[in-house]
Amino acid sequence: MTEKLYYENAYTKEFDARVISLEYREPYFLTVLDRTAFFPEGGGQRADTGTLGGARVIDVRERNGEIYHYLDTELALGQKVHGELDFAVRYDKMQQHTAEHILSGFFNSVFGLSNVGFHLGESEVTLDIDGFLTWEQLLHVERLANGAVRSCLPVTARFPTPEELSGMSYRSKLELSSGVRIVEISGVDVCACCAPHVGNTGEIGIIKIVSAERWRSGMRLIMHAGARALSDYERKLSSVSGISAALSTPRDEVLPSVIKLKEDVEALKHVTAEKDRRIAELAAKMLGSREGNAVCHIPDMTMDGLIAFSNAALPSVGGILVALTGEDKCYKYVISSKGTDLKALVKEINAALGGRGGGRSEMIQGSFTASLDEIKDYFK
Repeated sequence: MTEKLYYENAYTKEFDARVISLEYREPYFLTVLDRTAFFPEGGGQRADTGTLGGARVIDVRERNGEIYHYLDTELALGQKVHGELDFAVRYDKMQQHTAEHILSGFFNSVFGLSNVGFHLGESEVTLDIDGFLTWEQLLHVERLANGAVRSCLPVTARFPTPEELSGMSYRSKLELSSGVRIVEISGVDVCACCAPHVGNTGEIGIIKIVSAERWRSGMRLIMHAGARALSDYERKLSSVSGISAALSTPRDEVLPSVIKLKEDVEALKHVTAEKDRRIAELAAKMLGSREGNAVCHIPDMTMDGLIAFSNAALPSVGGILVALTGEDKCYKYVISSKGTDLKALVKEINAALGGRGGGRSEMIQGSFTASLDEIKDYFK
């Protein structure tokens, strides 16, 4: 059995070991060592990466008690190798995972909710709980979690005996009876977990819940901790500062300014829609009655305006009515007809005029890249 150095010391960055087993499974060389600091995938956390001798460690998996290192280069049986972890990545995972334990501990102790899902990805961490909380309740847990961070509480891990385990109260998603590793954050959480963690909650720095949504019978949260939380804050501050500058308003007043801008845009949409309706009615009157097809170009018209025009003008057109807006070789269209199945013709029309679009038998919508003269000639 491989000696698991990550259990002895989660901060081990480098180590020396010997190759005791080799297996090729395309495209990787699966290598077993007598000892390793590489944590295999497990507990919702992806495996460590790094180097082993001259090989790159792509993945690490545990199978039947053996730890297999997935390498891009073959090593020799019995070879002594030096292993080096991508420790910045490992430490980030330690921060995120310990932060998840703190949040889950408070969700359980304060609201009686359980962690039923956890995934530690490269860019975000998701945490699933089996109940619904308001945003204010989530923030309450977040404040408690950050209080635990500021208290610099010890984080310990051990393998209790079966007798000790039977008398313990701890969180676990699975029914476990032996070989259980217990991670404890003093006064906050006791949980069965196989992953490496920081030794003190103060190393996490900060914990932030950034979003929450309904998920199955509970909620899915996205959280950041440590350097990830700082990077998230920096990105959002940059966005808020950009909006502040664009609106010429202080950062603290961005939200009401954006709400006001949205209201102004909605009001302008109503004004524009009314203008387009009147233009459509006027254009329909000017078009008059036509026995055959008709092509009508109305510059600077919205699609809703084109539809309104088509509805108003079609009763006076005997054939196909083509309503266009836009500039040469960049037109949007609404084509309608009382007696022609346009849905059956739309592929042919689009192919002839460089178009894209579709719709119903009586009306199709889309765009053309042909010139106005080419469009008129086609429908002549």
